[in-house]
Amino acid sequence: EILSSRREYTKASPFVVLLAKGNHEVTSSWTHPYGHVCQTTLGITRSNITFIGQGIGETTILGGFGIHNKQNITLKQMTVTNTDGFGIVMYGAEVELVDVASSNCSRTGINVRSAASTPSQLVATRCEISNNGGTGLYIFNSNNNIPFNVCLKNCISHHNSSAGIYVSGKVIVNVHGNATAIHSNKYQGIFADYSGKVLLHLPSHHNTIYNNTQQDRHTSMGGTITN
Repeated sequence: EILSSRREYTKASPFVVLLAKGNHEVTSSWTHPYGHVCQTTLGITRSNITFIGQGIGETTILGGFGIHNKQNITLKQMTVTNTDGFGIVMYGAEVELVDVASSNCSRTGINVRSAASTPSQLVATRCEISNNGGTGLYIFNSNNNIPFNVCLKNCISHHNSSAGIYVSGKVIVNVHGNATAIHSNKYQGIFADYSGKVLLHLPSHHNTIYNNTQQDRHTSMGGTITN
């Protein structure tokens, strides 16, 4: 906040936070738009910020990130683990994740939601979402008038306590990449609900969704999953 008051950062020239190897503990809490207090969660209060670690398993955030109505937030090369809540939770935010693992969180690994009239946007590349206490990737749009998109590239979601990916509301999720795998989740692999659409840009014979305890693909209330 202090540095942002001295200089204007932009999408082309963001504020960059370099994180060393090792554990980085979050001790603060963050209150999301509906009043719930998320413990051990760092609230991002400015747009145009990039956090860069030293790699998955090398740089570990002991806590989560909360992002509300901020744009151009990027996380790269790190593990996020929050034993007291969500890994990454965003409301009406634009976020990019590159080489990020969200694992062993007590709740959802990554939570993507709209905020009032503001949609969210997530692009995730080579990310792993695993061993979380809730859904791996939870995507929900409460505003039927403003759809939003999520793009996943070579991402893996496995061994989560609920679905690997849950999509609800007017959301389109585009899934790309031969390394994509949704497997070994306790409930569904992918659950598309209430008009949520998941487009798998992979051939039907690709081993994309497998070994989930209940169904690999489940749809309800107009949701669709299509290769």
